[in-house]
Amino acid sequence: MMDYTCLCLLFICISYVSSTKLHYDPRVTVKKEGITRFSFENKPNINLVKLVSSGKQIIWVGGNESLYSIITTQASSPHQVNMNLCHDQSKDSETPHCSFRISLLRESVDRNLLFICTSDDGNTKCCNLDSSYSQIDCFVSENYEPDINEPSLLDGNMLYFTKSEKGLYRINKNDKNDNIWSQSTQAEQTYLKLIAGKGQHQDKVYSFFAEKHKSRDGESEQWIPRVSQSCKNDRGGSKSLLQSSWTSMIFSRLFCGRGYEFTQMIDVATLETDSDAQIYVLFRNYWNMSAVCVYNMTEISTVFNSSKFNSGKVPANHRPGTCVSDSTRLSSEVLGFMKDRPEMKESVMPENGPMLFQHYQYTHIQVDRVRGQTVMLLSLESGGVHKVLEDTIEQPVFIIAEYLPFQQETHITSMLLDTSQKHLYVSSSNEVVQIDLKTCHVYGNECNECRLSRDPYCGWSGLHCTSAAENQVRDFKDCADITQTQTDSNSVIKAKLHAPTSAFLKEKPQATPSEIDVPPSSKHFLLCPVISHHATYHWEHDETRADCVQADNGCLYLIESMNKTHEGTYKCKSSEEDYINRTVVEYKLSMSRSDAHRLTPVLFPSFLLLLTVFHVLHF
Repeated sequence: MMDYTCLCLLFICISYVSSTKLHYDPRVTVKKEGITRFSFENKPNINLVKLVSSGKQIIWVGGNESLYSIITTQASSPHQVNMNLCHDQSKDSETPHCSFRISLLRESVDRNLLFICTSDDGNTKCCNLDSSYSQIDCFVSENYEPDINEPSLLDGNMLYFTKSEKGLYRINKNDKNDNIWSQSTQAEQTYLKLIAGKGQHQDKVYSFFAEKHKSRDGESEQWIPRVSQSCKNDRGGSKSLLQSSWTSMIFSRLFCGRGYEFTQMIDVATLETDSDAQIYVLFRNYWNMSAVCVYNMTEISTVFNSSKFNSGKVPANHRPGTCVSDSTRLSSEVLGFMKDRPEMKESVMPENGPMLFQHYQYTHIQVDRVRGQTVMLLSLESGGVHKVLEDTIEQPVFIIAEYLPFQQETHITSMLLDTSQKHLYVSSSNEVVQIDLKTCHVYGNECNECRLSRDPYCGWSGLHCTSAAENQVRDFKDCADITQTQTDSNSVIKAKLHAPTSAFLKEKPQATPSEIDVPPSSKHFLLCPVISHHATYHWEHDETRADCVQADNGCLYLIESMNKTHEGTYKCKSSEEDYINRTVVEYKLSMSRSDAHRLTPVLFPSFLLLLTVFHVLHF
């Protein structure tokens, strides 16, 4: 029994060390830099649910009953748009009744206007909103009522939207007789994304959703991630079968992770190329682990075009799901087959294994492509946001930074990425925050600090870590070459550059140490600022070395009773990868004759608690 316990403890220790080396934690934490908050004064319960960009540095913020615009170049309060949601109201009514709500909000086709729908009792009015907030190009649809929280898609004159309890709908803005209803299903569904096909897939629309299924014994439930493909020109079936319903919708399952069973789909983001698209799907599993799997639109289309169907009675003269010029003329055999929601035998496989996040539960995902590298932006349940670099097979993810956009923990209701300005917008129920992804000075003031950040948005200009730099520094040689170019006249630096690599990395000339007088027999602490959570920190004094005790604002060194042996120079040093023994801060302590002998009252109790924990962990 004792051997088994020891073995378990050894396994836990090895796991902990391994996870530490792989750096599952964010490298830096950003609380203020590059963060702009847009507050809604005197509106504590506005219930924000949707962020939309119009492409003109204006962010639209929608709730069920209100609409706001934010000019992103101005750090001012959001402007409430004066919209009359009680449209078509009778002027003769003495007691007007208005229960209209904003039911759909997204950018228009040309991205210069806002497309908005308002609904009441199943009737919906949709319009473009111009720069003067006037409603133009309106149309009305009866018996259709979108939900602002559900995904939607505007493609030409077609509006697609989903209702999780029913499925995918389509409205033709120009032809009321060309609308498509979804077939009802008994299973609970959650729709997450609608994507219009491009290139060779431009005649299709794809929906990504999760569907809850009961086990065969009926005792357990499981979420199944799915993708469906439908033809944009689908006109529904005949009058006797599938009239005004999809006749081309076929389904396939998304596979993510063998052995981990990532089945609960949380969010979906797309990264488009010239001729194709990559689909980034955020998953969660039974153990609340998060993972991202990446799918290729061409591979999805290949599965739909070539895989066999689960059903054994496939029509011989027409492959189900194939687009036709007039779906109302399809045979009853084909329509009968489509009524049963046909599914492919073959699942859609990801491009590579899942990118695992064992310690975090994410809620939203956005994806950007920067200098040939992919960056994922993932929101946390606490309201934080991780900037994550999609890396190599050996280390699939690298968490560059954690942003803390809100002043207290909150639930993020929506995330929007402005790829042109490289700004991320996140909203809570009553606040919108802009995160500047190009804020690079947070990584430090040296070339190697900038290099170790691995942030594709940043590079070393020769003087600063900045987004204005043309190239990203990737290794020691880059920094060494830059330093050599800038200091050709300095013979000392030249000598260091011709020395072995490790000699240059170990030390760099430091500024004059801070001189501090400490009263005899008094307590004193030294503070070392911590930038990188991937680095290790320690203190050096004479020939002694001491571990750095972590605190919220850095790491500490405590002198319990100042005497002559404590005089001298103290250096806080950090090591990260090949950037070894860099001096972060340096102090020179001397004993004074002052009678002061206490620490700052606010910090000292917290420090004693940290010191106690430190001793417990070591002894």
